[in-house]
Amino acid sequence: MPINFDNRFARKFPEIITHQPIQPDGKVKLLWLNTDLWAELSAGEQPPDNLADWLGGLEPWPGAEPIAQKYAGHQFGHFNPYLGDGRGLLMGQVAVGDKLQDIHVKGAGPTPYSRGADGRAVLRSSIRELLASEALHALGIPTTRALALIKTEGKIQRERVEPGAMLARTAATHVRFGHFEHCFHRGLEETMKNLWQDTIEVVWPHLAGASIADQFSAVVKSTAEMIAAWQAYGFIHGVMNTDNLSLAGETFDFGPYAFLDEYEPEKIFNHTDAGGRYGFLQQPGVGLWNLRKLAQAISPLTKAGELQPALDNYEAELRSAYLNLMAKRLGIPSVPADQRMSLIGGWLSLLEVNNADYQLSFRDLIDSIESGEPKGLLSNSGESWWQEYKAAIGENSEVTLMKQVNPWVIVRNHHAQQVIEASEAGNDDLLRDYIAALFNPFSDSLRESRWAKPPAAEEKVSQLSCSS
Repeated sequence: MPINFDNRFARKFPEIITHQPIQPDGKVKLLWLNTDLWAELSAGEQPPDNLADWLGGLEPWPGAEPIAQKYAGHQFGHFNPYLGDGRGLLMGQVAVGDKLQDIHVKGAGPTPYSRGADGRAVLRSSIRELLASEALHALGIPTTRALALIKTEGKIQRERVEPGAMLARTAATHVRFGHFEHCFHRGLEETMKNLWQDTIEVVWPHLAGASIADQFSAVVKSTAEMIAAWQAYGFIHGVMNTDNLSLAGETFDFGPYAFLDEYEPEKIFNHTDAGGRYGFLQQPGVGLWNLRKLAQAISPLTKAGELQPALDNYEAELRSAYLNLMAKRLGIPSVPADQRMSLIGGWLSLLEVNNADYQLSFRDLIDSIESGEPKGLLSNSGESWWQEYKAAIGENSEVTLMKQVNPWVIVRNHHAQQVIEASEAGNDDLLRDYIAALFNPFSDSLRESRWAKPPAAEEKVSQLSCSS
């Protein structure tokens, strides 16, 4: 059997799930398979010829027990008790080494939690999630993974009629902050207790016997480190509702996400986020807000005040992780702390004032170090910062390290759109080529690649839709 399912969640939590099969949406075509990830999940077995039919619900996936999960959540700051898997199904868990991985299929049809929606996913949003999850993984940012993408015969109505798709993804867990909010507001204390302990055992088995406070500290730390990495790489999640945050601290449920092109920290891409709640600079604060809601939800499991020290430590954890990543990106991990702070702040101010490309400016800095002469931004208006930087690093440049953490290629909206339009027209060559570049974003062979090019003025995307 290529995949050996455990179905642990379905077995342990029948009160917060609904069993149902994937509902087919016509014939299917396998557009892409993550062969390395498949090999990990299947212990090296070859994927079957009928994998697309399994994913599309045309044949039952042997051993899987598809379920939709019930949860709640705060959406744009307002509690909504009527949430759940409205278009995705958890197929089950798979043992990988000494840990479990979830396999989940999005676009699998309506569930009892769809709230009148069609339960489908369009090719556009499925490709965008595939690109983002694999790009973040290659950058070393905790994230769910894309396993396989299939195109269906479905014609899905969003802002326009779009081709349908289903995306299989993996995760350490699909348990969200919102699961515990559901249990809290419904008075399901025993379910909450069991769900918390089970999730800790799956994600952090070494903490299985620890106190709730220590376990919660691990959630806080992983969330802080994830968001710190978003900030260091200019990633905007777009919809940081509590139902979109994973207990495992993995980037989860991609909607109107974006990586910054120019460094515009006030930029809001989500066109439904009129108040800017989920803008780039707001993400660290929203992370803490969401953790407080999680702490409130699991408060029946602890004594009063026991979770507060972990919350109080969130900012320090995030700050430490962020400064560590930025020091690597700038090649200054050995520079004294006060100078690191000054150089990072000065660099970001320089980028913002000059509306400079956030990713490629780091590569210009590498070129400047190697040549001994300021390049790109630094040759135009960064002379003062460049002199301060050279004095700080002296002869101890960290170019090798910098090349390992500064990508040539990230997901850019104009590139994603080109790939989507080609795939919608039946040409998947661009998709495969872009994914190959995203898998190896630091390779100098990509310097002149089309995927390293920032958008021209007419290619810039100012807003993105939540619809998927």
